[in-house]
Amino acid sequence: MAAWEFILACFETHIETPEMRAEIEPATASLPSPVYGSLRVDVAGERAGHPAACRYTIDADRFDPDTDFLKIGNGSLGGKARGLAFMSAMLYQQADRWSRFENVDLFVPQTLVITTASFDAFMAANALQAVAKAELSDEAIARRFLAAPLPEDLRTQLSAFLTHLEGPVAVRSSSLLEDAAHKPYAGLYDTYFLSNDAPNMDTRLAQLAQAIKRVYASTYFKAPKAFSRRVGNRIESEKMAVIVQRLVGRRHNAHFYPAISGVAQSENYYPFGRMQPADGIASIALGLGKTVMEGEKNLTFCPRYPHMLPQRTTVDDILDQAQTRFYALKMDAAVHPLDMDESATLVARHVADAANEDPVRFLTSTYLPDEHRIRNGHAGGGHPVLTFAAVLKYSTFPLAEVLGELLDFGRQELDCPVEIEFAVDLPVKATDHARLAVLQIRPMGAREASIKVEVDTGDRTRAVCLSHQALGNTIETDLTDIVYVRPDRFDPAATVEVAREIARHNARLVQAQRKYLLIGPGRWGSADRWLGIPVSWSDICGVGAIVETTDPRMNAAPSHGSHFFHNIASLGIGYLNVGTCPDDRMNWDWLAALEADQATPYVIHARCRPGVTLMVDGRIGQGIVLP
Repeated sequence: MAAWEFILACFETHIETPEMRAEIEPATASLPSPVYGSLRVDVAGERAGHPAACRYTIDADRFDPDTDFLKIGNGSLGGKARGLAFMSAMLYQQADRWSRFENVDLFVPQTLVITTASFDAFMAANALQAVAKAELSDEAIARRFLAAPLPEDLRTQLSAFLTHLEGPVAVRSSSLLEDAAHKPYAGLYDTYFLSNDAPNMDTRLAQLAQAIKRVYASTYFKAPKAFSRRVGNRIESEKMAVIVQRLVGRRHNAHFYPAISGVAQSENYYPFGRMQPADGIASIALGLGKTVMEGEKNLTFCPRYPHMLPQRTTVDDILDQAQTRFYALKMDAAVHPLDMDESATLVARHVADAANEDPVRFLTSTYLPDEHRIRNGHAGGGHPVLTFAAVLKYSTFPLAEVLGELLDFGRQELDCPVEIEFAVDLPVKATDHARLAVLQIRPMGAREASIKVEVDTGDRTRAVCLSHQALGNTIETDLTDIVYVRPDRFDPAATVEVAREIARHNARLVQAQRKYLLIGPGRWGSADRWLGIPVSWSDICGVGAIVETTDPRMNAAPSHGSHFFHNIASLGIGYLNVGTCPDDRMNWDWLAALEADQATPYVIHARCRPGVTLMVDGRIGQGIVLP
């Protein structure tokens, strides 16, 4: 068993018999004390110089506020927490690997995992098992879970934890299926951010309990159920662990946020120039990671070539694509009520309104309207523009190098392409270290590498759709249904209504068990309605392949990093971007000539008999649709 596999096995095991103690004691002797000291505590009692760092239970008498990783219960950690446990161990155990980054601290934030044992107890005590199969709305499920009390022993341990915890926290899901090596779930469950600053402990505990129950409830929401049906998993076998994690960042007046957050992937599905797929890709934003995860405006770069930003070659490009707002946590004594909107405790702030706050001053350049140019650095007489030049151009913080090393490490240790979510806390003083927190590591989802797809010259010539930036490695021959956004009627102001129409077409086709080809402009699944069609996974869960076209009124780069995009990749769904490369082609006349099965104001469902063939060659990132 590999070292990291053994470490995770220890976390999933309840050590209690003398035989087990005798077997595990020698093996744990070499494990890093600051992270896994609790195994020594449980095996042989406290030892001098070996602080406990992960206890199986929490109480006011035993709790060590400097503990890095804790858990409540003897159930599973769930996929996301297993990845965090692994990274916590490896960052410490392989400290020499990161030593060249002298002024950077790499770490996993202080984490408490409420294992699936507490979920089981909560479900059983409140007779909620039937919810798994019930056809209820998300709101109805949430109401039933919120009305149910948490087990008393769990509340007691949470109270002890909060007594020693100061500052904001994130309450995140960690289901059994989340971040699995095969078809991992991503972004389907809820996350809540809590300021945790109410003066009354009962108030803080009540809000934490509410957040936990809302995460529990999201196990059975519409989107996870649809995803489970698509991949053939039984939703009733799903279980939820919950992560309570110290939030990374600093307080700036009445708001709390990290300087940089983002996601990095070891496989780049859209390489350009000298880039190779294995060079990876990263998407970053100012503030909390919601900006990147929901596909809003952010900055995408290759860790190996951070200076190459072809999407930002002119002043107009930079001004048009730069992030103009960011998410921060509201901080004050009032308790912000939670609701179905995960961002209830967050505020979307304009970059210009935070121009004098340290992270914004550090990461922005200055646009000078009179000269129509952008000057690097924070200067008077102009407007702040988020360029991240201090990080990417001048390497005052070696973000690209650190991410490149982390991606290489993740691919090596997990033996597959990986995706890493992270947040950066920049130093206030020149003598301080920058801090990069790993918030999540998961497999990207394996490509169908065993399928050898050959797209020849003849195929390219007669293709009705040709893309030189395609995701996947597949051949689909049974697509007789095509759902497309009508180019003659498309209005960027109507993207929300377009999403609703697509959802209705999807529902009919799912019921008929027919996969379809989806075609439309902009960035699919973006939370920013002006960048693309803001569909959720449940809106298009029956899709067989997706074509992303360009529109001059929607200046959106190809999708990267979002949870929506991750799920498309993990399911092996063909994804073609058409229009970014000069030789791309989309034959709209052919599409318009097809028989319309059903038409709505902005969307047409057409039938194509005997069907179209989709081919994607993952080796060269080229995809075609043949009539």
